[in-house]
Order: sequence, then C-alpha cells, then structure tokens
Amino acid sequence: MRRILTIIDHTNEWMGIWIRPLLYAFIGLVCFEVLLRYGFNKPTIQLPVIVTMAAAAMYALSFGFIALHDGHVRIDIFSRLLSKRRKAFLEVVLGALFFFPVIGALTYSAWGWVWYAWATDERDQQTFWYAPIGPIRTVVLIGLILFLLQGLAIFVRNLDILFGRKETP
Repeated sequence: MRRILTIIDHTNEWMGIWIRPLLYAFIGLVCFEVLLRYGFNKPTIQLPVIVTMAAAAMYALSFGFIALHDGHVRIDIFSRLLSKRRKAFLEVVLGALFFFPVIGALTYSAWGWVWYAWATDERDQQTFWYAPIGPIRTVVLIGLILFLLQGLAIFVRNLDILFGRKETP
C-alpha cells in the first residue's frame, strides 16, 4: 500500500514540476495575443482558443499537486486548533461526505464528455478555427483522476493517523 501511495505522490509531484514551466509559456502567449490585438490591431483566430485550453490543462493537471502540498483553499479556523488525530478524523469524515462524491461524480461525468468528444469529433465553436475538443477534455479527465488518486492517498494517510498505525509516507 505504501508503494502505491508513493507512486501517486511522485506522479503528482512530477506533474506539478512539469506544469510549472508551462505557466511561463502561458503568460507569454497571453502577452503575445494582447500585443497582437491591441498593439498591432492584428488579433489571431487561434490564440484565444489555445490560451483557454492551455489554462484548463494547467489547472486540471495541477489539482493533485496542490492537494499533495495541502495548498487547496480551506477554512481552517477550527481544524488548526485540533490535535493531529482529531484533524485526521475531520478530514476522513469530510472526505467521505464531500470530496469523494463530488470529485468522483466530476470524474465520471468527464469520462462521458471525453468519450462523446472523441466519438463525434467535437469541435470548438468559438472561432472559425474549429479546434478539436477531445484532447483538452482528455487532459481534464487525467487531471481529475490524479486529483482523485491524491485524495485517496490523503484519505488513507488520515486513516493511518486515526487508527494509530505507523504513518505512511
């Protein structure tokens, strides 16, 4: 079990490290589009769609990395006052009640949208470029799966703390 948790952690860590440089490329794309649009009055058809898809990919693929480093927004006014064991109990209960149902449903829904996009050769209708939608939907699904797996790893570690077992890495 520890090996599986370590693989999940390393996968999300690798994904976060891989996504980080893409952020700079994304910022460069946005600046380039703004320069073309407002500086030279020569906007492109493709760049707004590429920027939107790149942002979606970066956000979705970073969900698991952010969870790994406990970076998701939460209100910890009460939980920061709790002991490690009580905090683990709170995380297990809230994970079972909210995280797994919500992210599980999103992942299941995303699978349906990915299948539909590839089966129908779905195209983006925002511009006359008609970019294919299948690749970005696939990337979002991968990001949700990584997030769900990282949530599972966190859940197992909290169970270990709760039941007094030796902590998993």
